[in-house]
Amino acid sequence: MPVKTEIIDGKGRGRSAEVTPAGTLLVAPQTETARGIDPHTIANQLVLSERFTDSAGSFEQVVDGSVTPVEFSIRAEQGFTKWLRGFRMVVIGPNLDINSNQLRRYGAAGTGLTNGIEIESFQEGETANIATAPIQTIADYFIYQDDFTSLTGAITNNDDLLTIDFLFARPVVLVEGTTDELTIRIRDDLTAALNTADSSQSAIARGWKEIL
Repeated sequence: MPVKTEIIDGKGRGRSAEVTPAGTLLVAPQTETARGIDPHTIANQLVLSERFTDSAGSFEQVVDGSVTPVEFSIRAEQGFTKWLRGFRMVVIGPNLDINSNQLRRYGAAGTGLTNGIEIESFQEGETANIATAPIQTIADYFIYQDDFTSLTGAITNNDDLLTIDFLFARPVVLVEGTTDELTIRIRDDLTAALNTADSSQSAIARGWKEIL
């Protein structure tokens, strides 16, 4: 036979838990507070905002990777565990107006890139494709992006600004002492596709890192 159960506040306030008509426990969001938490536990959670860089430490992705691909990565770091929630790609150059047919281009590359740009994570010996196929046109980013900003002629009369945000369903975690990384691989000549004096492409990862 059913037994009636009541959950009551143990501090003498007379408050009891409530059940919704759907049979679930009624809950309410509470303001986040550090009360009662060890200060060291709070202090070891640091905001992470880090540029993808190549092996020489450069973040500028307007490179010629058509013969030898150039990799830009966020890498594991000694003393930290990195939790990457996503990243922002920033592209400055000609023909980036997404409100026109220029969406099917990649800057000055009228028919798109030949080999494309690969985006992947490497964790625990496993590679996961963030973009399941190489990015060859600006339109290809929109298969995977969660948000974007498009500003036509924002840099010069000929140069547009496009930012593309990628958010992960679960953070990409990079653990110290490993070769884990999040990588953008340029396999085309972006110096031809983004060919003006003000052209640029770079990416910034966002999340947090935990001091070990």
